[in-house]
Amino acid sequence: MAGNDLKKLNRYQLLQLLVAQTERADELEKKVEELEKRLEERELNFSRLGSVAEAAVQISGVFEAAQNAAELYLESVKKEAEEMLVYARRKADEIIAVAEKKAAIITDVQQEENNETIQEET
Repeated sequence: MAGNDLKKLNRYQLLQLLVAQTERADELEKKVEELEKRLEERELNFSRLGSVAEAAVQISGVFEAAQNAAELYLESVKKEAEEMLVYARRKADEIIAVAEKKAAIITDVQQEENNETIQEET
């Protein structure tokens, strides 16, 4: 409404117009508050999503580090097992060699005793 039109209105009409404009302003203010609230909620949701994404990246890093540590541990265990196997085989070979020497000595001693027994009988 133009300024000249307002001048033509009586007090009652001006009050009705003022009341209508006040109601409209109140409605718009409520809508602005509602929109601000929705905007805050969305910002909070985006913030949470950002936090979740950051946490996922951090967890991913933790899992990668844990995987690397597990692989290193597995490699060291395999290497140690191989070293133990080599050591066990070497010790087994040594024990077998000693046992064979002792067996040879025992065989030689028994052979000599048998030879002596045969010579005594003859």
